[in-house]
Amino acid sequence: MTPLVIKRRLAIQLLHEAQVAAPDAIEGMVAAVDGEPSHFVHADHQLHAQGEACWALVYSHPLAAAVPTAQQLQPDRLTLMISLNTKGVLELRAWVQQNGAPCERAVSICD
Repeated sequence: MTPLVIKRRLAIQLLHEAQVAAPDAIEGMVAAVDGEPSHFVHADHQLHAQGEACWALVYSHPLAAAVPTAQQLQPDRLTLMISLNTKGVLELRAWVQQNGAPCERAVSICD
């Protein structure tokens, strides 16, 4: 599988949202504009109000690894997980569900 490409600006926004919310977790979505990942939104109604689509679900685990729970992983939906349980390094991982099991996707961050 080819790596998912996320722009650095979006990766920084996701990390910032997770850091600001800590010690609480974040839950939201990455909006897609013309099929490309664009920005983080906190609620589904924000997407529909702006006419955007959901590119990925986003969750953070402030004190655990960036691995989705069974409830966070949905069929046919990309899930981005952020862990703050690291020292000085952001952990951003992507997951999809294949045959009912979590399958990690490689993530590439570009400018």
